[in-house]
Amino acid sequence: MSGAPTPHRGARPHREPRELSPELGGEEAPGTGLAPDPPFQWPSGRALFAGLALLILLAGVAYPYVFTVAAETLTPATATGANITLGENITNPALFWLRPSLIDFQPYSGAGGEVPYGPVDPALYNQTEQYIAEYGLKNVSVPLNLVSPSASGLDPDVTPEAALVQIPRVAHFSNLTQSVLLAWVDAAIVSPVAGFLGPSYVDIIALDQTMIAHLGASTPLDLGMTSR
Repeated sequence: MSGAPTPHRGARPHREPRELSPELGGEEAPGTGLAPDPPFQWPSGRALFAGLALLILLAGVAYPYVFTVAAETLTPATATGANITLGENITNPALFWLRPSLIDFQPYSGAGGEVPYGPVDPALYNQTEQYIAEYGLKNVSVPLNLVSPSASGLDPDVTPEAALVQIPRVAHFSNLTQSVLLAWVDAAIVSPVAGFLGPSYVDIIALDQTMIAHLGASTPLDLGMTSR
């Protein structure tokens, strides 16, 4: 059985390059049948300024507006920054305390603060034991959040566990019942945004101010400097 003859694919016939219009480069590239790439031309000033204006509108107007509206919707209390509080060195034993601060809660002192100890530095263990003694935490599970300095040194927030573990001390020195303090701490817990974005936390400054306002000005409670 003989098959159909296979067509022979010979070399393409040679032809001379053709002349092209000046805007296409003048003459096609030899052996390609295609015009060479035209020379690079800068975009017109109109296109350049139109692109710049569009970029400004998107990045400088639309983007901030969308995220501002989203922040005001999700976290209206802190969206504008007006109600953001900074940590203070609260040492009154009748109040709740913040995390340790390596800059002693001095944001404008000009000092860089101490360098935190590394995880394998033996001094870290001694420092942690010192924090536990200062907070009067004995025979309890100490939350890590309460014995580790915050990154800024000015964070007013602690985890709910770090606030709850202080209730026995606060109750002893304030003559308040633990059930009352527990209710205040529960009411002060801020849940994650949308139920899952971020951790739960307690603003200690706001919690202590609530205690002072509730007990009245005649009660000797303040945010002053007393020795721990």
